[in-house]
Amino acid sequence: MDFNDILKGVQKAGEDIDKQLKQIGKDIDNQKRKIFNEPIQDENIEENEIINKTEETISKENKEESIRTVSTVDIDSLNPYQVVSSNSDQILLNVFEGLVMPGTDGTVIPALAESYEVSEDGKTYTFTIRKGVKFHNGNDMDIKDVEFSLNYMSGKLGNAPTEALFENIEKIEVLDDSHIAIHLSEPDSSFIYYMKEAIVPDENKDHLKDIAIGTGPYKIAEYQKEQKLVLSKNEEYWGEKAKISTVTILISPNSETNFLKLLSGEINFLTNIDPKRIPELDKYQILSSPSNLCLILSLNPKEKPFDDIEVRKAINLAIDKNKVIQLAMNGKGTPIYTNMSPVMSKFLWNAPEEQADPEKAKQILEEKKLLPMEFTLKVPNSSKFYLDTAQSIREQLKDIGITVNLEMIEWATWLSDVYTNKKYVASLAGLSGKMEPDAILRRYTSTYPKNFTNFNNARYDVLVEEAKRTSNEEKQIENYKEAQKILSEEQAAIFLMDPNIIIATEKGIEGFEFYPLPYLNFAKLYFKK
Repeated sequence: MDFNDILKGVQKAGEDIDKQLKQIGKDIDNQKRKIFNEPIQDENIEENEIINKTEETISKENKEESIRTVSTVDIDSLNPYQVVSSNSDQILLNVFEGLVMPGTDGTVIPALAESYEVSEDGKTYTFTIRKGVKFHNGNDMDIKDVEFSLNYMSGKLGNAPTEALFENIEKIEVLDDSHIAIHLSEPDSSFIYYMKEAIVPDENKDHLKDIAIGTGPYKIAEYQKEQKLVLSKNEEYWGEKAKISTVTILISPNSETNFLKLLSGEINFLTNIDPKRIPELDKYQILSSPSNLCLILSLNPKEKPFDDIEVRKAINLAIDKNKVIQLAMNGKGTPIYTNMSPVMSKFLWNAPEEQADPEKAKQILEEKKLLPMEFTLKVPNSSKFYLDTAQSIREQLKDIGITVNLEMIEWATWLSDVYTNKKYVASLAGLSGKMEPDAILRRYTSTYPKNFTNFNNARYDVLVEEAKRTSNEEKQIENYKEAQKILSEEQAAIFLMDPNIIIATEKGIEGFEFYPLPYLNFAKLYFKK
């Protein structure tokens, strides 16, 4: 036997000893696992496979700690009283709470007020304030915070009222440490729905724009303007605590990029899914429901040629709403004929179904010597849905001799040009749903400062006002239905559709609830074990 043979024997013996030692180690580990009821390692599993599985488990655990999503536009403000867009509202309702909060059935449920009473004349609301509520800074909420917030939102501190409705608040009266009364100048059936407006700490009154302090199940952990917003679980929340510790909302204006973020796993929750992309999401959970949103084509009646009602009606006749729904939503939407979604069935006017008639539309415009016609349509770039809708309208109007120039504009520009200053000829607008009809229909009253459609009809104003002031529900319904009929007959806008809201989530995310207003209630979400 030469030296090489001896060396090979020694090496083999060493390898055998190593194997024996590894096996002994495994046996010891398995004995431990038996004692602690842990799964036993299969001796045939390779070490790297075990490592990979461990890494997968850790990754899964980390994933389950957070919701990761995007918003195409940044929040309007950290100040809840300056929030305008539904995109902001649906997120910040997780941070700020009112005396009441929205329920899934369109009613209001007690929140920072554990109960309330309404006087017989409908002019006084008395709230019993909940005890044991803490703000996100750790301080207790007390009656003075409620008083300050109500005075601020009603414009009694020298600022403009948060809602026009709050101008009806005559007096805010602290009765004792637990009760506060709001006295209205006249009855208002809509009032209670607006008490979801945020209650904030008195001590933060000079820093509302800079520091967000609410009472909700989530608090703002990080905010980088136009980049991201991070919500963290409020461990001291008075009610049922959130089940997921962190929600990260990236600010990402490009819908296609956002879709790719979902496919790559960078995010695990995405709203406003393009219905045409659903077949690509077989590995994801799809949630869908009517959105209680009215998509309209607003033709400014203060701009020619749309100051002529017959021209507005001709444009309406030229547009096949079902074709728009098919192109923009892959058929997942409902045509509307007035400014109210079918979700609001209790108050909805039963409009006769319209039939598109492009030839008749063309005839009307030819008689008025308006063809060929050309106008600019302002389109918010916050969603591909708007662009698809605009393209469908452009193609249909092209067929009767109308050239529509699409002007894609930033959301902030749309708010400035259209919503605030009313500088437009035509614009698409998605009017988000509310919990009660006055909030939907008052948008068209002549006295409403945010009536960007410039619609003006005296009879309409009276109907909406009377419905608001009566406690007779039958009379309310009658008035609201007649008001909707006027919107249709006077062609206040081209009423297009209520698009379905479509949400895609990672499989295993449960608990999502749809509301009749924009509200992503992250606190209800959990990962199925």
